[in-house]
Amino acid sequence: MKTKNIIIIVVIALVGIIGYTLFSNKKEMNETASAVPEEFAIPVQTATVGGKTISNGLTATGEFKGWEEVVLVAESQGSIEYLRFEEGDKIKKGQTIAKIDAVSLSSQLASANSAYSKAQKDVERYERLLKVGAVSQSALEDIRIQKENARANIAQINQQLSFTEVKSPIDGVVNSLMVEETSFVMPGNEIAEIVQVDRLKIKVNIAEDNLSKIKEGQEVSIKTDVYPLETFKGKVTTISVKADASRKFQIIIEVENTKDNQLRAGLFAEVNFDALKTNEQNAMVIPRGSIVGSLQNPQVYVVKDSTVTLQKIKTGNVIDGDVIVLEGLQNGQQIVTKGIINLTEGTKVKITNNK
Repeated sequence: MKTKNIIIIVVIALVGIIGYTLFSNKKEMNETASAVPEEFAIPVQTATVGGKTISNGLTATGEFKGWEEVVLVAESQGSIEYLRFEEGDKIKKGQTIAKIDAVSLSSQLASANSAYSKAQKDVERYERLLKVGAVSQSALEDIRIQKENARANIAQINQQLSFTEVKSPIDGVVNSLMVEETSFVMPGNEIAEIVQVDRLKIKVNIAEDNLSKIKEGQEVSIKTDVYPLETFKGKVTTISVKADASRKFQIIIEVENTKDNQLRAGLFAEVNFDALKTNEQNAMVIPRGSIVGSLQNPQVYVVKDSTVTLQKIKTGNVIDGDVIVLEGLQNGQQIVTKGIINLTEGTKVKITNNK
């Protein structure tokens, strides 16, 4: 009887332990099931939509060119006797860069001088003979014509001799030589290219709706990829009086290249025309990097309560990296500028702007 009671007590205890264990496990499972996992927040950087005084200035791109660029060509036939300059050398107006062999022309000149001397003596002899009636007046006139022809022949050969010296018509730098010493050239063959680099020019084409922002004598600032930290000054010298087929006007800008001639023809140039004060206005702007997609269909992510919403907007011009907002945003709103690639509508975000 005593043993039976012990067994009953042990069974009751085991049942109690099992019941407690099951109850605890169920409670833990319910708590786990009811727990809401913490949502991960995407780190982003933001900017505040705000107003800014902007200038409807005008930016155009072009290419530096020498103020004058000339290609010298041979005007005489022969071998290059010598070259006075090499590529990269500075040359003054009137200096000879190349000499073409003139042996043949020199021989022709000697013959022409002899013919002229003979014709001159014949004229003097015929004049004496005419006085005594030994020759006719027409014979004397024929001899005089021969003398003038000989004189013209001498002048023509001398002109050809002057063509054997190829001279620079401008001050500049020898950009390239197309011949070498002893090269044989014909009239029209290119000898050298001379580029004036102490002054440069930039040609840009401007649409008619921007023409009112430009005037002759206006100063402009110029940036180059080669010297990104430097700004160069230029001046509008010419505005074409007639538009081209695309209704654009050509503008020529003069740039003084006095600092060791560091600017070179062929460099890319970005020209910023100084905007007139009348073109200044207050506008709502956002950074260009905050735009999702293209400027044809612009959208931005707006942050509110740590959640982003994709908002369609209407934009205007892009000025110095800022985009003018015409519709869709209000001053003071926070928009995402970095981290956009990881976002979708309703994504939780964490703002990590540098303090």
